[in-house]
Amino acid sequence: MERRTFLKTGLAGGALLALGGVGLGLFPSRHLADPTRALLVVPETGFQVLVAVARRTVTEPGADAVAIAHGVDALASHMAREVQGDFVRLLGLFESALAGLLLDGRALPFTRLPADAQDAVLARWRSSSLALRRGGYQALKKLTCLAHYMTPSSWAEIGFPPPTPVGEPYDDSKMGTPAWLKERALEGVP
Repeated sequence: MERRTFLKTGLAGGALLALGGVGLGLFPSRHLADPTRALLVVPETGFQVLVAVARRTVTEPGADAVAIAHGVDALASHMAREVQGDFVRLLGLFESALAGLLLDGRALPFTRLPADAQDAVLARWRSSSLALRRGGYQALKKLTCLAHYMTPSSWAEIGFPPPTPVGEPYDDSKMGTPAWLKERALEGVP
């Protein structure tokens, strides 16, 4: 093959790869749920990623993925501005079809994958040789679990009593007794 033909072929192939990469980078996320209130830090696409991640990482019965995504957004609002930006970029990297193709061989955004493929992506992030991916997985897993256990609907399943409203006295002398557990419908909760 002549040098000129080789260069033309290489340039044409590079241009096709670049166009394909841009196309994968712009592949739209799947809309999974509408936010129930204004988002504080996470963009709409990031919210969809959080809903998908919450569905895969928080498997407790009755876990509300939308409430969890809002909880993570609320937690992110307390992060430093630089960390908020890093977190939003992490969600974008997690969702990106182009990054998925380069790192995992998947050509779809995370939100467009079926549940078993999402589990596989999470497992690859969890056990990756790249510290960024392992740390990103840990951040998403811990934030979604934390947001779940911050919601009052999760408290009964772990035997945590609802907090007493501020200003009211609370008698904790009977906490954990059979009568106390029965009063709060916590009998039989481990």
